[in-house]
Amino acid sequence: MEDKEGAIKVLKRILIGMLIFCMGFGLLPQTQMPTAKAASAKQQLIIINKKINKLAFYENGKLIKTYPVATGKTRSLTPEGTFYIRAKVKNRPWYKEGIPGGSPRNPLGKRWMELSIKENGGYPYGIHGNNNESSIGKWVSGGCVRMHNWDIEKLFNKVKVGAKVKITRSSKTFNQLAKPFFKNIDTKAPAVPKVNQVSDKSTTVSGKTEAKATVTVTIGSKKYNTTASSKGYFSKKIAKQKAGKKITVTAKDKAGNISKARTVTVVDKTAPVLTVKPVADNQKVVSIKTEKGAYVTVKNGNWTSKVKKATTTGYFTVTIPKPKAYTKVIVTSKDKAKNAVTKSKTVADKTAPTLSVNTVSDASKTITGKTEPGATITVSSEKGRSVKANPNGQFIFKLSKTLKAGSKITMTAKDRAGHVTSKAVTVIDKTAPAVTVEPVTDQSTEVIIKTEAGVKSVNVKIASTNYQAQSVDSKGTYKLTITPQTADSKISVSVTDKAGNIKTVTVTVAKTTTPTVEQN
Repeated sequence: MEDKEGAIKVLKRILIGMLIFCMGFGLLPQTQMPTAKAASAKQQLIIINKKINKLAFYENGKLIKTYPVATGKTRSLTPEGTFYIRAKVKNRPWYKEGIPGGSPRNPLGKRWMELSIKENGGYPYGIHGNNNESSIGKWVSGGCVRMHNWDIEKLFNKVKVGAKVKITRSSKTFNQLAKPFFKNIDTKAPAVPKVNQVSDKSTTVSGKTEAKATVTVTIGSKKYNTTASSKGYFSKKIAKQKAGKKITVTAKDKAGNISKARTVTVVDKTAPVLTVKPVADNQKVVSIKTEKGAYVTVKNGNWTSKVKKATTTGYFTVTIPKPKAYTKVIVTSKDKAKNAVTKSKTVADKTAPTLSVNTVSDASKTITGKTEPGATITVSSEKGRSVKANPNGQFIFKLSKTLKAGSKITMTAKDRAGHVTSKAVTVIDKTAPAVTVEPVTDQSTEVIIKTEAGVKSVNVKIASTNYQAQSVDSKGTYKLTITPQTADSKISVSVTDKAGNIKTVTVTVAKTTTPTVEQN
């Protein structure tokens, strides 16, 4: 009897302790248990996929929403199988640690949906809130399914007690996993989207897919969503991407089925950057900087270089024939994608012009020669006058007066850059000397010749014999002693000056007239 009374006392104490415990939390937890009205729950389904830590909520065969969740820290902790919601509790206490319901410290958050399966120790599994939002999406729980508090509060209001819960670890889509529970569910994914070419100049990704499908464009860690038109066309703005970047595009239909990804590579449509240093007419190389791996050619007039591959990101040189001032050196750079850029450099004039002058004589009326095309020609004896060389570099300078043999003049060529070349020219003697022969008779014993002083030679030809006349003074008088010649015979006098000019004069021997003598 005493044992029986003792047992009753212990039971009373337990009941009183439980009552005090509940009163200590201020409110008893609000629990929803199965009722007759829960029959409609058979239209609801929750699927939890541990592989991706996502929860999908279906109603009447339609995917309503998906939520991120946290599941067991090991694969075995969150049980797999088909269960149902046995009870729904607001502000459930954390009995293990004695933490009141609704407390910020409570790891169950403010909502609890109990599953129809318990741990080996008798504690039930549930879908609940959390006291650490950063844990959602991870494998960290002791077996229950955690949700963001704002998500569980919304889902709690929709889910009915008795709703089925499928927990699995699968690579299938949610619709494929839901198919056994609903006859009308769509599990056919859209076809792989068609995606137009995307280049490194593009600011949109466009293409075609299933009408009204949600299109997701993934670039690296960033995702961009848009909705296809009623005809399936879509276009989404993006930032310009580097050539070679991978972009994936998927389409999700209204049923939540996701297509296989279409991956496109950003095409290089940008010509390489090309920098060419200034080129002058006194250099034989061109310094170039362009995209590494690009192929470079250089054109200089009619000459074209062999193709050279850029093996550095810095400057490199290409040897060229010496270029002419004011001509164009053309450089082309073509990348692997065959995008090309061309730049030209006008050859700077850093060299004084060449100058060649044809012979100038005392008989010249013009001075001719050759220099740099367009250069200005001046003559020292022609003050204030000039001419320009033609496109071939040739020039003709008309003299206002003839020049004196032996005099010196200075020819000057000045190019467009202001460089000057001068050349001294001596006027050549091209004028034959003046020659005067005094009359010769058939009684003359000498030939007297007057010419310019200092001539090279004075040759007198009588019959077939040549004779050299001798100078008799510094004024250019020459004499040759002869025997009297027959009247009407010819005497030829040839004078050669120091420049080699020859003047020949021929005289006829005159007959001497004998005076008539009167007879007395």
